[in-house]
Amino acid sequence: MRIFSMGTIKSIVKKSPNIIKRLYYSIVPFSKRYGKVYEDTLSFLTQSVDWSEWRLKEYQLLEMKVLLHHCYNNVPYYRQIFVDNNWTPDDFQNVDDLKKFPVLTKKIIMENRNDLIASNLSHQKAYPITTSGSSGDKLKFFVTDDVFKKEAAFNMRAYQQQGAQMYDTPSVWLRRYVPKNSDSPLWYYDHELKRLYMSAYHLNDDTIDEYINKINSGNYQTICTYPSSAYILACLCEENNLNLTQIEKIHVTSEKMLNQWYDKVVDIFGIRPCGHYGQMEKVSFMHQTEESRDYHQNYEYGIDEFYDNGDGTHGLIATGFINYYMPLIRYRTEDTFVLKNGKVKEINGRSSDILVSDTGARLPGVNFYSWIDKKMPAVKMFQIIQKSKKDITFKYVQNESYEGDIHSEIVNGLKSRLGDMNYDILKVSEIPRDKNTQKIRSIINEVK
Repeated sequence: MRIFSMGTIKSIVKKSPNIIKRLYYSIVPFSKRYGKVYEDTLSFLTQSVDWSEWRLKEYQLLEMKVLLHHCYNNVPYYRQIFVDNNWTPDDFQNVDDLKKFPVLTKKIIMENRNDLIASNLSHQKAYPITTSGSSGDKLKFFVTDDVFKKEAAFNMRAYQQQGAQMYDTPSVWLRRYVPKNSDSPLWYYDHELKRLYMSAYHLNDDTIDEYINKINSGNYQTICTYPSSAYILACLCEENNLNLTQIEKIHVTSEKMLNQWYDKVVDIFGIRPCGHYGQMEKVSFMHQTEESRDYHQNYEYGIDEFYDNGDGTHGLIATGFINYYMPLIRYRTEDTFVLKNGKVKEINGRSSDILVSDTGARLPGVNFYSWIDKKMPAVKMFQIIQKSKKDITFKYVQNESYEGDIHSEIVNGLKSRLGDMNYDILKVSEIPRDKNTQKIRSIINEVK
C-alpha cells in the first residue's frame, strides 16, 4: 500500500479541480496542511506562554549559545569576528555578553551578504526577501521555508492571545488585494486560508454599503488590516450610519496605530484593535492583547536590546533565533520605541498621511509602501505628494542596476490605486531626509 507524504498530497491537491481543493481545505486543518515545523513550533509556543519570565530568559540563553556555536562553525562573517577577537562561543555565558559583538547594519549585510549564509545549509532552497525601510536603503537577504512556518506559529499565538480566530475559521483581510482593473471584483475568497480578501483602495461613500453587507453576511469573527484602514472603515461607518454585526476582533499590523485612530475604532465598533510587531528581517516579535496596549516581547523569538536615543525614545538592536540560513546577530532595526518601566508602550514604525482617490476613497500610505517594495524593484526611494484632490506628484530615485524608462509602469500602478488623476512623475537624484530622524517622509497629503 502506497503512503503519500503531506507534501505530495499538497501537490496533488493544487492540481485538482476546485471542488476537490475546497473539500480538502474544509476537512484537513491548517496545521496539518502547513506541516510539522509549524505544528511543532505552535505546540511549543502554546506551552511556553505560561512560563515565568525567569524560565523564558533561561530558554533565551540556551538558544543564544546554540546560535553562536552554529555561527562560529558555519557562517564565515561571524567566524571571522570570533577569530579577530580571539573568542569562542563558550566565552558568552549570559545574554549581556552578547553586547561584545559588533552591531550589524543594513550596509554591512549588503557588503557581506554571501559570508552571512551558513555553509552547512547553503544546499537548502532559500527565498530572497527585499525590503526598503524609511531610510530608503534596500536590503536583500534570504530565508528558508522553515522560517515562514515558524513565523506563522508566532503570528498564530498572537492571534490566540488576542481572542482572534484564524486559519481554520473564516476571516476578513482588508489588505493585500489590489483589483487589476475597473472590471475586477472588490474582493475574493481564498478557500485555502479561509480569507475574504477585500480591496483597501476602494473604500468610499459609494461602496461602504457593499463592504459592510458582505462582511456582515458571512461567518467572519476577525478583521485583519492596517491601522489606518481600520480607522477609515470606522469613519465611513460613522458617516453612513453602519456597523459590523459579526466581527468581534480587529487585528492590525505594518503601521503605527495613532491614538486618534485607535479611539475612533473603539468608539464606533466597540472593539479594541490589537496588533503585533515584526520585521522582514525576522529578528524581533512583539504583540498586544486586549488587556493592555503594551507590547509583549516574545523571548522565544530572539533577544531585544533597547538603547536610549536621548529624545525620549529607544532604538532596538535584535538577534533572531528562527533564521539559521542567514542569521542576524545584533541587527540594528530602524524603528523607535517608547518604553516606561521596562514595558514597550509605543512602536514608532511607518506612519504616513492618508491619500484620497478620485472616487473619494481614503487610502492608507502603507499600501503604497507594499507596492513599491514588492512590485517596483527599480525604485530605490520614493515620495508621493497629493497636491490637490486631482494632482499627484511622484518623485523617485531609480536603482542603478535598472536601466530604461519606468514612467508608464509607475503611472499604471498609481492609477490602479488612485484612479484618474493628474500625475507628475519626477525622476530625481535624491529625496531629502528629515534632519532629525534621517528618514524620508514618503507619503504626504497637502490637501487641507
